[in-house]
Amino acid sequence: MTEKVTLERRENLPMPLIYLASAEDLAIWYREGLLRSLAQGERALAISCFDTRRAYGFDMDRAAQVVLRAVTDVLYDHPEAESLTVLCGDAGSWRAYCFWWNMLYAERKLEHGR
Repeated sequence: MTEKVTLERRENLPMPLIYLASAEDLAIWYREGLLRSLAQGERALAISCFDTRRAYGFDMDRAAQVVLRAVTDVLYDHPEAESLTVLCGDAGSWRAYCFWWNMLYAERKLEHGR
């Protein structure tokens, strides 16, 4: 299922206006959003990630780890999903998500030092 995942750096993404108390809350929020999208018939899924230390005050590395686990679990549980794009809206999220993707899942290592 990990072959369905693409990480992209994308400038000028709108940040969601929500309050989240922890990385685990963020993972649940993403998971629920993906499940809603699947229920509506979407098969090409996406999430937008941001620097959680600046936005919410919690650790970016922890957020990347738990979010990536949560969203890949959705892919494993829902093989009808054709793809998942993880859009990173800033340098901090790009580094963290690429690093943890490389550590946890990647066969080919993504460049995360940009």
